[in-house]
Amino acid sequence: MTEQHRPVDLAERDRAHLIHPVTSPREMADQPSRLIVEGDGVWITDDRGRRLIDGFAGLWCVSVGHGRTEIIDAVREQMETLEYFTTFHGNSHPKAIELAEKLSSMFPSDYGLNHVMFSSGGSEANETNIKLVRLYWAVQGQDRRSVIVARHNSYHGLTIATMTATGIMPMRWNFGPEAPGFAHVAAPYCYKCELDLEYPDCKLACADEFARLVEREGADTIAAFIAEPVMGAGGIIPPPAGYFERIREICDEHGILLILDEVVTGFGRSGSMFGMETYGVRPDVVTLAKGITSGYLPLGASVISDHIWETISTRLTDGMPVSHGFTYSGHPTCCAAALANIDIVESEGLAENAAVVGAYMQQKLHDRLADFDCVGDIRGVGLMMGVEFVADRTTKRGLSRPHQFCTRVEHEAWERGLYCRAMGLEMIGLAPPLVIDTAIADQIVDILVASIEVVAAEFMPAERAHKAKPASERVVSVSELFDRMPSRFNPGRADGIDIVVQFALTGEGGGTWVVTVQDGKLEVATPSRELADVTLTIRATAADYVRIANGDLSGADAFATQRLAIDGDLGKAAVLGKLGLM
Repeated sequence: MTEQHRPVDLAERDRAHLIHPVTSPREMADQPSRLIVEGDGVWITDDRGRRLIDGFAGLWCVSVGHGRTEIIDAVREQMETLEYFTTFHGNSHPKAIELAEKLSSMFPSDYGLNHVMFSSGGSEANETNIKLVRLYWAVQGQDRRSVIVARHNSYHGLTIATMTATGIMPMRWNFGPEAPGFAHVAAPYCYKCELDLEYPDCKLACADEFARLVEREGADTIAAFIAEPVMGAGGIIPPPAGYFERIREICDEHGILLILDEVVTGFGRSGSMFGMETYGVRPDVVTLAKGITSGYLPLGASVISDHIWETISTRLTDGMPVSHGFTYSGHPTCCAAALANIDIVESEGLAENAAVVGAYMQQKLHDRLADFDCVGDIRGVGLMMGVEFVADRTTKRGLSRPHQFCTRVEHEAWERGLYCRAMGLEMIGLAPPLVIDTAIADQIVDILVASIEVVAAEFMPAERAHKAKPASERVVSVSELFDRMPSRFNPGRADGIDIVVQFALTGEGGGTWVVTVQDGKLEVATPSRELADVTLTIRATAADYVRIANGDLSGADAFATQRLAIDGDLGKAAVLGKLGLM
């Protein structure tokens, strides 16, 4: 597209009317959206005519690449034959039947994953699975068995229920009250273990946290454990060896169902057709979306095993339906797109290609980034991988300005011809179409390395200077911290700020402190119990908060690993940083 034909008003029209998911409105006000107008294979073209490598497959979706005529033709043919019909109330049509049959045939036969309900995407599919699991227990008279256990850093969707299952706290902020019936345990995030352990000496303590939760809450309250084979939006975190074997063992011991959320890993991205194959784990329920159509049309699928469906279908009261579904469940045109897409994934061996090219690209990243002191970890499996940034490789200390480094890398890469994704754990994620070859992998690595070099030169001098506090400024207890706080307070930073912050710190040396900033003054109180009428409450162990205060642990890292929790408005929490209180 030439400059003279560029639709110069699109960005303003976008700003005026389009609400962007998981995007800061203020960011959109300051910087217009990036407009993509064409796609071809692994390439996308923006409204200025610049071609970029689609290094994130849109949003983990476009496995077979853009513009595949096989899918386009299948969609056109289906539109001309039967564009839409419902699967409600016992109705059906050929494409929904064909796709349900095809999906069932793709799993190991002894898993019994033979029953499929369709939706419009991953959030809906996970919502479906949560409801079907609870229905399974309810029809057996075990309606107390309703709790879904997920992990910190997990992502399962953004409906009210799936948002509550999601373990990425900013994605749940200010959308309360959350749905009841959910619990979370530690993530298998070995690089920065929230349990402060090291693999393999930890003996999979993060998995055993699940066993301890079951023991504490009672197995008769736990309906299912839900997990992504590789955690996606929460940091592209592959599990350590043996993790899923232990999770399956705990589920079997207590009769708990296992839901594998394969929305990202499904259809080849992990280097196998499904993540369950990559990690050798048998699920009772599977969630599918994204790669099922390569994003060409919206579709999700919930696949449940024979024993779950037979229990539901035989124990439901006569005449009682499964009262769940969506208008577009089993949409014929979406199913036609999925069938054509899956045929490409299988016939072109894209899962195998993801394994080979993914391993090649990860090795290139390791080779090229080995000497970068801002690169803490490079991880992934198949064609989903990430580079995590730190201020100090030795201590793994996080950067002082959360999410700024990775965001700048994303923007630099875009200007050089690569779309990659800045993610919440101060990292850059890569998930290109599964059709890439080693030549494209080399280009991705070249652009990413050049982008990191530029950003590191800008950020790292200050980060190297921003080390842990000198001995004269360090504290040995939270009591000392709050005693010193009034003398360290800078009223010049507090203009217009009116905030009451409660620190509820547990463990040895813990207690409750309330810090009030008003009219340019700071006061510290020590109430005998927690107060209800505060702006926000900060929760952590006393030991962790001392580490944060001394600069040994970044607040962002503590928050990401759930060692720091904030009850209240996240925007107000940012004020604490401005005041130097966090």
